[in-house]
Amino acid sequence: MIVRFASVSDVREFVGLATLQPYAIDVVDGEHVVSAKNFMELFTINFTHPLQVQIADSRNEAHFAKAAARFVVG
Repeated sequence: MIVRFASVSDVREFVGLATLQPYAIDVVDGEHVVSAKNFMELFTINFTHPLQVQIADSRNEAHFAKAAARFVVG
């Protein structure tokens, strides 16, 4: 799933959603992989382009995509 954030508030909300999930969620900017559950780690990646979200267990991807729908762009 591909996501995009427009503001710090978006990132904060996304981290909140990710933190509620019992499975690992990572965000990839092409070079770096960081935990979607760590607010500070997310700010080490480049937000100028869409980001790839990777979910440890693909069976949970649809569930998380629904929860994070406002950030999903592709």
